[in-house]
Amino acid sequence: MLTPLPFNSYPNRMLSRSLIVVVFSALGLLSGFAPDVSGRFGSIVFSSAAYAQEFSDSDIAKFSRAALAIEMERRSTQQKISSLTGGNVPEVSCDRSEALANLSEGIRNEFESFCEFSAKKIRDNGLDVGQFNAIKNRYNSDPAVKKRVNQELRRLRG
Repeated sequence: MLTPLPFNSYPNRMLSRSLIVVVFSALGLLSGFAPDVSGRFGSIVFSSAAYAQEFSDSDIAKFSRAALAIEMERRSTQQKISSLTGGNVPEVSCDRSEALANLSEGIRNEFESFCEFSAKKIRDNGLDVGQFNAIKNRYNSDPAVKKRVNQELRRLRG
């Protein structure tokens, strides 16, 4: 669920990657974290003192609800931008207003709405962006946390 679905066409892969960068950039901007993007979007690292903490079942449930909502919105936004651009999705991030300013109004509005939606869903589910990022980082690096999140996602999907 947290990994974008594999897409067969190049534009869809680029859109997916662009949206991932947008989400993490927005979350970083809102939380004060500075992302370090390596390679071709191979890894995104947020430094956080909360990284080493253990997460309660409640934290995992909050994260899972927010992540599920964000993923559904990411897919919807991806389709909208793809239809607006004919598949040519620009690489932008939410914290670079100059890059957003160069986009057409419709595309810029889609990116901005997605970034705002993501931050709001995180807050609505009782987390701050730093907590969300800490769990996301652990999800990517700790099999035990990944298992807990995936179990909660299965429960939520019913």
